[in-house]
Amino acid sequence: MELPQADLEMVHALQIFPRVSWAQLGPILDQHPTTLAARWERLHSEGKVWVTGHQGSIAASGTVAFVSIQCYPQARNEVLARMCAIPEVGNVEESTRSWDARLTVLTGDWAQLTGQILPLVREDPGIARLHVSVMTGLYATGSNWRLDVLSPAQQQRLRELNPVNAAPAGSPVPQQNQLRRLLSVDGRMPAAQIAAELDIHPSTAARHLRQLLDSRAVLLRCELAQNYSGHPVFCHWHARIPPTQLEAAVRQLRSMRTLRLCATITGDSNFTFALWLRNPGEIAEVERVLQQVAPGMQIIDSDVGVRTHKRMGWMLRADTTATGQVITHEAG
Repeated sequence: MELPQADLEMVHALQIFPRVSWAQLGPILDQHPTTLAARWERLHSEGKVWVTGHQGSIAASGTVAFVSIQCYPQARNEVLARMCAIPEVGNVEESTRSWDARLTVLTGDWAQLTGQILPLVREDPGIARLHVSVMTGLYATGSNWRLDVLSPAQQQRLRELNPVNAAPAGSPVPQQNQLRRLLSVDGRMPAAQIAAELDIHPSTAARHLRQLLDSRAVLLRCELAQNYSGHPVFCHWHARIPPTQLEAAVRQLRSMRTLRLCATITGDSNFTFALWLRNPGEIAEVERVLQQVAPGMQIIDSDVGVRTHKRMGWMLRADTTATGQVITHEAG
């Protein structure tokens, strides 16, 4: 199941420049802006596409941990529902391995992770055991993944419209938390609407928005329901890699367009990554290619996902489309 070519082209464009205007995008895709706007609204209302903002660099935005949980028999569904209801649990993914689910926990700082969220998860009556890994370095997120449908010339035109002006995090942007809350629900929210929501001048809202994005305290991503992406298989790996081979492995993974995560972590496995794939047969090929560039890497675990219940705060249906409900610490 895959979206029509014209829809995929629009999604690819928004992956490159999530806040591109329809007037800017029209000439690149050779479509009228009103046609693009109508197509987006249709797909968005069906839960097939959405743009969201989420925390960026660890240094600027707190602590990230991966928590694997095993549930008591008959308690699985109730536990998953309770985990989805925790705002700081960004992702809830059912597992095919010995763990019932994997959680991605995003907190403002170490104290919140260890003093509030991990105790809350540990105390859940339906959880039999858990394993925690803390992220130590982030190299790619879902905001990096790309479809491969636009021509190189079209992609270049979009990049020119959206130059990367990476700036140091510096002091927090005024009303940063409120901005992040709004962007988590709608990453394409116009500056005028942001201004109205925060009761500030539109030019001030636009300036604060630019500062927030340039500092990478917030990353924007155009999401596509996985079942409609042409890559329905989700696989998450944990590996052990020598530090001297990390750079080569990261470089190789970044060349894979459907990379969803690449990070270093604590624990027996010091490296984790995840990709969307066309079929399970691609799992072995990914591992073969990585072994060529990083021969010292040992694959500890590869886990094919059964279902994603929550992705970066967005609740998903069984068919991978978004319900429209957003439960995140940034959504308040």
